[in-house]
Amino acid sequence: MTTFTDGEASLGCGSMPFFGYHGSELHYVDADRRKDKRKGLALVFVHGAGSSHIVWTLQKHEFCWTNRVVAPDLSGHGASDNIEGEATIDGGYTHEIAALVDYLKIRHFVLIGHSMGGGVVMSYVLHPEFRQPRGIVLVGASADLELAKLIPRLAFETIETELLMLKSRLTGDVSEAFAIKRLDEQIKRENPQLLLRDLRACDRFDISGKLGSIETPCLVIHGQEDHVIEPGLARMLAEQLPRADVAFVRGADHIPMLEKPDEFNRLLAKFVRWAEASAS
Repeated sequence: MTTFTDGEASLGCGSMPFFGYHGSELHYVDADRRKDKRKGLALVFVHGAGSSHIVWTLQKHEFCWTNRVVAPDLSGHGASDNIEGEATIDGGYTHEIAALVDYLKIRHFVLIGHSMGGGVVMSYVLHPEFRQPRGIVLVGASADLELAKLIPRLAFETIETELLMLKSRLTGDVSEAFAIKRLDEQIKRENPQLLLRDLRACDRFDISGKLGSIETPCLVIHGQEDHVIEPGLARMLAEQLPRADVAFVRGADHIPMLEKPDEFNRLLAKFVRWAEASAS
């Protein structure tokens, strides 16, 4: 479990409670500043490997005025307790999200996942017994997360962050997005065993043969310069999903919600408003 300082915790907005799951306490952020709580779908965000809810901070700031925003820390991540045993995307993390949705009694929502979190989202909608979302958003995701395909590119993400932070220090312009990204990378470096555990879970994840069964409306958002999961894989993913569109974010790498937050939020808002109109 990673302990946040007061300054780090302040990156979130809304309440930061816990819920019980299999004898452990799992943490989540719940932000809702709507005047009319009856309007708008809830947005449930799932972070990627070795990360935490903080990667969605800019989305919480943006969408908590129009939607309820829920962003959990998966077990062992952020402020959540660890759960014994090997981590799995389908049998473990996916069921944690289902338990949270049930605990909060969320009925109408969009499920958004980044990288490994995208795998969690795809696994989730393949479980008809779970409360089903109105739509899903897959960010920097793939149906096949085999480790051999990812490891040569994973180091680039950290190198890119260091270069961006160096440039920011030289110009005196340290944006909130870069600060969050730097903190996310710092957490991964301080807890390498957690990242390795997640990468082992990714290595076992491949639902390529099940994509045709996912009938949930989907938006695939991908950085045009993604060095971890190549953009061509995003296009292929969207083609294999029965009801999917794909949008590429110019100038973004593997974390478009932090690298190009304005464009990312615009794309997400457009999909969410469509999902809300379709549900009415």
